[in-house]
Amino acid sequence: MEEDRVSPEVEVGSSVQGVPFLPVLVRDVMTRDPITVEPAATVKDIAHILLDRDIRCVPVVDVGDILVGVVSEADLISREGFPDGRSPHLADLVRGTLAEHEHHWARRAEGVTAGEIMTSEVVTCRPDEPVPIVTRRMLRKDIRTLPVVDRGQLVGVVSRHDLLRLFDRPDSEIRTRVQQVLADPLWSPAEHSAEFTVRDGVVTLSGSARTEGDVKVLGSVVRQVPGVIEVFNRMSVQKRKTADH
Repeated sequence: MEEDRVSPEVEVGSSVQGVPFLPVLVRDVMTRDPITVEPAATVKDIAHILLDRDIRCVPVVDVGDILVGVVSEADLISREGFPDGRSPHLADLVRGTLAEHEHHWARRAEGVTAGEIMTSEVVTCRPDEPVPIVTRRMLRKDIRTLPVVDRGQLVGVVSRHDLLRLFDRPDSEIRTRVQQVLADPLWSPAEHSAEFTVRDGVVTLSGSARTEGDVKVLGSVVRQVPGVIEVFNRMSVQKRKTADH
């Protein structure tokens, strides 16, 4: 519950160990060296990996770690939802309920390897993409995990769980980073007198800046600091000095 008022006096250009520079990129939060399978991996092997590693999907890679698809829990359980060969009667019941998507899932139900059941048209992201953009992509597509691809090669995965780490930062670390960005002319407007407090990830800004636009910029910059939950911007516009005549 730390809430000391702080003025930005950190040396410009200094770095904070473990805290990425703005904006936060996918490579700053992604899981490197993820679990993968080859196209020849069997359904049984994939099921074991998902259960043993407590993951929801696994990327399928070919020679050179080239991403060729993803196998998800849904791809695997389609065998139970479309058991044509094992139970024609049950298959008829399922077919009547899910006729709209029957072909899509029935085709996967017939496969026995990753290459046969995987989703090949995969939504991905790049390691140099800003996290907010990728987060919106995940929410729009209702995707929990995205493969991270660089020139076709899988270099990691980013999940919703990975993104949660951005919020799991102590106030002391957030305070240090906010000090840094407010003191850095690359991020903050000149001639401001911003002060701030941090409590449970919530930053309250006070002080003043030259213009209304500068006040908004300072609030926006602080909001991008990893771990910041919300920013209450209570800064004011500096009064202009009038020349004596």
